[in-house]
Amino acid sequence: MTPPTATSAAAGLLFVSGLEREAAILAGLGAIAICGDAPTLRAKLAQLEDLPLRLVVSFGICGGLDRSLRPGDLIIGTEVVSAGDSIGADEFVIRLLDRRLADARERAVLGRIAGVDAPVLSVEAKTRLRAATGAVAVDMESQIAGRFAADRGAPFAMLRAVSDPADRDLPSLVLKAVASDGRTNIAAVISGLVGSPNQLPGLIAAARDSGAAFRALSRCRRLPGLFLGLGRADL
Repeated sequence: MTPPTATSAAAGLLFVSGLEREAAILAGLGAIAICGDAPTLRAKLAQLEDLPLRLVVSFGICGGLDRSLRPGDLIIGTEVVSAGDSIGADEFVIRLLDRRLADARERAVLGRIAGVDAPVLSVEAKTRLRAATGAVAVDMESQIAGRFAADRGAPFAMLRAVSDPADRDLPSLVLKAVASDGRTNIAAVISGLVGSPNQLPGLIAAARDSGAAFRALSRCRRLPGLFLGLGRADL
């Protein structure tokens, strides 16, 4: 995670992620990148209440709900929906992100993202969530980032990459794979495999899929000026 500094605070660009690995992709951008579970993110965001914000971006991997999406596909969120709440992304930022990615020959799908409090593990649960929300993807951070941006009156954007597709179950051990600070909890996974070795194939598939998603996010990181000039023009 990139700690707040005078330079990053002046930039006013805030990235919100769930995983330390996601936040690490953004290191060196002159922005603030925070990660963690919901309580950790909310605590960190509370410490940034006085930061002038140019743009808040939900950035990282997500689960696919649209069955046409495959691992590594990029999603530009148009709004995040959760428990009857809906927070729209900034339309100007959506259009410009889409154009800049297209110019770099990176195809992105525009669509609604469902915000949830826990991973959606089964194909059945993904199907129900898709039907209930019309969302193309799901994550656990966009609703938090979006609410923070809305409360602050700051522009909001979502750029995610599909990890687990809609037609694949996730093993229950993924619930233990990430610590509250966003770090991978390898010890917990190994311990879980000892008692439930039948989950190993699912974990291998999930790792392969997430690898495709992280490669897509890393390509976005290398695109010069992807987030340059986005958000408030007066900061």
